[in-house]
Amino acid sequence: MAQDKIYRRTETGERAMRGQAGQIAPELIRVLALVSGETHFDLIKKRAIRMPEPDLRAALDRLIAGGYLVALQAGVEHDLDFTAHFEKTLDAPSLSEEEARRIAMAATDGHDVLTKTGSFLQLSAAAAMTPLGKAWTDITLLIIEDDEIQARFAQNIVMKAGFRQRHAATREEIIAELNKSPLPDCVLLDIELPGTNGFDILARMRQHPRLKPVPVIMLTAMASQQDVFKGLALGASAYVAKPYKKQTLVDTIVKTLGLQPFADKTPAAPGT
Repeated sequence: MAQDKIYRRTETGERAMRGQAGQIAPELIRVLALVSGETHFDLIKKRAIRMPEPDLRAALDRLIAGGYLVALQAGVEHDLDFTAHFEKTLDAPSLSEEEARRIAMAATDGHDVLTKTGSFLQLSAAAAMTPLGKAWTDITLLIIEDDEIQARFAQNIVMKAGFRQRHAATREEIIAELNKSPLPDCVLLDIELPGTNGFDILARMRQHPRLKPVPVIMLTAMASQQDVFKGLALGASAYVAKPYKKQTLVDTIVKTLGLQPFADKTPAAPGT
């Protein structure tokens, strides 16, 4: 069934999107544009809001026949439609006494470090990281921040460091960004957000098999010991307290992703 398929543009499909592959019907171009990376059928259907499903399936079949798309069997790892997941009732994580004690100790130490240095990295989370195997310029950060000035500040920092960045400010925008392929390599997450809060977003990410491994850095002015405990209990990788220095943010990202654990300066942006 189409619902069990993922679709990917071929080289011909990429050329068609650039207007370099001869004549192709406008309605097919519109469907072709709904595919980004490897895209699950359910996500294409959600994007094709006004197109009846039979017409959408027929268009996809025509694009495959024309060599513009390939269809593959979908697995759980390809399902990027997180909308339903974020609408579900959240299951509160339960901690054993030992886990609660360990996290409380880490939160106490973390809050002290955060107060003194402006950032705190959970070493156990860093140690568990699988190396990305990517160049800095191929790493994408999703900045979740509703304050326009703060968001622009963070965006400028990560771009000048050489990273790619995307931005979301509301619950709807967060879900939309997570519905894009590829997933971000790391999330910078504020706590106070319109219509939701960072702790809820973090908890929901950690309860989804595809989002669970994505490192999350809490980027917030809410950095009390209680806040740090809650973030660590929900699976945060690190904390950066606002206001923060540019180098503090870059160093925390670098160490969280295991790119250059002992970096002492920000690398120059490409081309500089």
